[in-house]
Amino acid sequence: MKRWSLVLPTLYFLFLFLLALLNIPREVSRPLTWIEDGGIVFMVILGGYLEGRVSKMEITAVGLFTILWLGLAFIANIKREYFVLLGFIIEFILVFILKRAG
Repeated sequence: MKRWSLVLPTLYFLFLFLLALLNIPREVSRPLTWIEDGGIVFMVILGGYLEGRVSKMEITAVGLFTILWLGLAFIANIKREYFVLLGFIIEFILVFILKRAG
């Protein structure tokens, strides 16, 4: 049995490492950093789903949270301390909706 929760994040990390080695001139910003971190977390959850340890509702919630949070990071100019607060608010709303749905 493959350990997808280890394989997928490792492959994603190697992809990010190769991008860093290519020396592509790009501006490192907070939203890009959060995308890289969020991608690693999502890959761990996706690996757990492929192993059968994570339910479909949980992976949907993590995916929606990641898309909403990172999408708002590019649209709104939010200070650092409010960026984390925004994540908590989105998480609270998603948990509330998913608890009522299922």
